[in-house]
Amino acid sequence: MQISVDHQHRELKMHGSEEYPILISKEVLSRYDKGYFLDHWHSEVEFTYIIEGEILYTINGFEHLLKEGQGIFCNQNMMHSGKMHNRQDCKYLSITFLPKLIYGFELSRIKTKYIDEIVRNPSLSHLLLLNSDQNTKNILEILSEIYTLQLNNKEINELKLLTFLTSIWMNLYDCSKKFKGEFSVCSYNEKELNRLKKILEYIHINYERRISLEEIAGTINICTNECCRFFRKHMNTTISAYIIDYRIEKSLYLLDNTDLSITELSHRIGFPSASYYAQAFRKKIGFTPFQYRNRNSNPL
Repeated sequence: MQISVDHQHRELKMHGSEEYPILISKEVLSRYDKGYFLDHWHSEVEFTYIIEGEILYTINGFEHLLKEGQGIFCNQNMMHSGKMHNRQDCKYLSITFLPKLIYGFELSRIKTKYIDEIVRNPSLSHLLLLNSDQNTKNILEILSEIYTLQLNNKEINELKLLTFLTSIWMNLYDCSKKFKGEFSVCSYNEKELNRLKKILEYIHINYERRISLEEIAGTINICTNECCRFFRKHMNTTISAYIIDYRIEKSLYLLDNTDLSITELSHRIGFPSASYYAQAFRKKIGFTPFQYRNRNSNPL
C-alpha cells in the first residue's frame, strides 16, 4: 500500500470526521511499498510514537533517526515521510488531529494564546521527543499510555482523550517557550513551502511526458541552477531522481491493475524506453517489472 496524495502531495485520507477530527492508528512500516511512506502533508498536526524498531523520519528535508520509545511532533502543513533504517521494520503509533479539537471555537483564548503560538510559528516545523527534558518525557508517557489502551482494545472516551491531548499540548507549549531560539535551524518558511508545492504539483501533473528542468524552474520563476539547489535542499534528492521515483511509484498500480505490456506501460509513465524503465525499476524495487507483476504466482 501507499499514501494517497493529490498533485501538491496533500494526503487525501480523512483523519477522523468533521465532528471528531482525530485519527489514532497503529502503523507498521513494512506494510508500505518497499518499507517507506511517501512525502505528504496535511492540515492536521501529528504526533508519532515509536513502539518497536527504528524509522528514518524526514520533515521539510531534515532527516531524523527515531528509535523505540522516542517520538516526534509534526506541525500543520509540513512535508514529511518515513522509511526503514537498515531494513529494520518499525511499529509506531500515529495521532493526527485538528487543533480545534482542543480550543473549541475561533478567537477563544486557548486558541490565540496556546494553539496559534505553535501552529502559526513559521520556525516550528517539528519537535523531536527524545526524553531530553521533563516536558518531552511527559508527552512520551502520555503517548505510551494511549498506545497501551489501544493495545488492549480499550475504547478511549472522547473526554478522556481530550484530557490527554490538552496535557500533551500544555507540555508542547512549554517546550516551544524553552527551545524557541533553536527552531529556526530546523524548518523553512511558508514561501519556500509554497514554492516546493508548486514544483511537486507540476511534476505530478506532467510526469507522463518529458519534463525539462527549464519548465520546472519556470513554475517558481528562478533559474535552473537555483531550482536544483532549492529542490535538493528541501527534498534531499535531485529533481531527476525524484521524477524517476515518482514514475516508478505510479507504475506499481498499472502493473497490478492493467494488462499493458511493459513497453506500453513505460511510455505511459514518461520513460523514453522499456529498457530504461526496467533498469530504474530494478534499481529501486529490487527486481524487474515483470517479476513484480507476477510476484503472487511466482513468490520472489
